Amino acid sequence: MLDGKVALVTGAGRGIGRAEAIRLAAYGASVVVNDLGVATDGTGTDDTPAAEVVATIRDAGGTAIVDTHDISSPAGGAAAVQAALDEWGRIDVVVNNAGFGRPHMVFNMGDDEWDAVVRVHLTGAFCVSRPACQWWRNEAKAGRPRNGRVINTSTGLLLYGGAGQSNYVAAKAGVVAFTEAIATEMAPYGVTANAVMPSGRTRLATLGWRIDRSRERETSFDPTDPNHVAEFVAYLASPAAGWISGQTFQVRGGVVEHVRSWDVDTQIERHDHGWTAGDLVNEIPRMFGAGAKRSDPPPKEWQESYHARAASVTAPAD
Repeated sequence: MLDGKVALVTGAGRGIGRAEAIRLAAYGASVVVNDLGVATDGTGTDDTPAAEVVATIRDAGGTAIVDTHDISSPAGGAAAVQAALDEWGRIDVVVNNAGFGRPHMVFNMGDDEWDAVVRVHLTGAFCVSRPACQWWRNEAKAGRPRNGRVINTSTGLLLYGGAGQSNYVAAKAGVVAFTEAIATEMAPYGVTANAVMPSGRTRLATLGWRIDRSRERETSFDPTDPNHVAEFVAYLASPAAGWISGQTFQVRGGVVEHVRSWDVDTQIERHDHGWTAGDLVNEIPRMFGAGAKRSDPPPKEWQESYHARAASVTAPAD
């Protein structure tokens, strides 16, 4: 599927990034294995994880090189892309996967914890994607379209809530918006951009969790295996996926879900004079339906009191 292609995978030393690099290589791609070897909180560096992944790929007959640039900086992101160009003269696939976590409730989060997580997840995706997109655009304008692929990593926490992870989910929501924007920008040059919300047993995903492995003996199928995500990424990287761009998918074991973003759910309309705050007291709860939940209309006595007070306020002049 990927013979002759060149892929750059960031955060490829462990977990999902490791699986992605190995599977891309298994399908024929030459791979830049980018990883700083940091701890789960982003501290420290270690070249060993990236080197081990490269060794695994080469032992299986594939082609790969180590890259240890810090992709959260513009210079580091450009250098990682340049490593592919220097080694093979081209780049076809960028997988932005690098990241770490510094979880805290918002009232306990430090400035550095916010900045560091947003920098690696969101700014890092930009720092790598920009030089790759620049190269693809230049190639297309020179009559050599490359049909590049950008595959960004988001998170399913955007669907389920992210208490204690406000820095992480904010960055990952930005990744989805960034993906959709560059999908539009790069469409004229034959480049696609998609996002994946991965699920798999990794150091970051299991941070603070207690994983029950008792059922692993009952079946050979492991829904937490990062290879499920890696196979989907290999598909998105392939020529077969050239028709799809600007989309987000959640991959959970054998389940692939298309995730709609920024989709209007319900609406209310009034075209004669618009809505007043008093009108909205009744109308907004109706957008959420009936039931014993926090969106229920407020008590009738409160509504009557509110409308009485609102009627006593003089409306501003047009």
